[in-house]
This record gives sequence, C-alpha cells and structure tokens, in this order.
Amino acid sequence: MVPTHQQFDEVRVFEGIGERTGNTCDRSTVRRSKGVCKTVSELSRKVRNQGDGTFYLAVAAWPENTVRLVLTMKWITMG
Repeated sequence: MVPTHQQFDEVRVFEGIGERTGNTCDRSTVRRSKGVCKTVSELSRKVRNQGDGTFYLAVAAWPENTVRLVLTMKWITMG
C-alpha cells in the first residue's frame, strides 16, 4: 500500500533516457495516471511498454547523485 503523503518526481523520458523536470507532485495529483512508478525497475518496464513520455517516480526511488537514467538498453549480440 502506498502512503497517502507520498511525493513523486516528474520524469521526462526521451529516447529511453529519463531526466527529472524539477516538478514534484503528491499522490492525489497523479493518482489516476498510468505513468506512476514506485521503483526504477517499474519505470523502466513502463518505458519499454509505453515508450517515451512523462512519468512520475517516487521521490525516494531516484538514485542519489544521478542526473539521468538510461532506461532502455540495446541488445548486444555475442559473437
């Protein structure tokens, strides 16, 4: 269960790279959005399924000292 006072960072994803916009929303604002994510792995999964766009990631889930996250990796064939 998600606490009712939880805060979410707005994350813009373009070409598989996510960056925070600096906007923070509370749970009641983003409640019905399909882009709400509690963890980075959930964010990565939604980006792979939905593509680029605006997502909302729990404030505590963003890694420290990180400006951008690469959320999709290209497959590398072994050879």
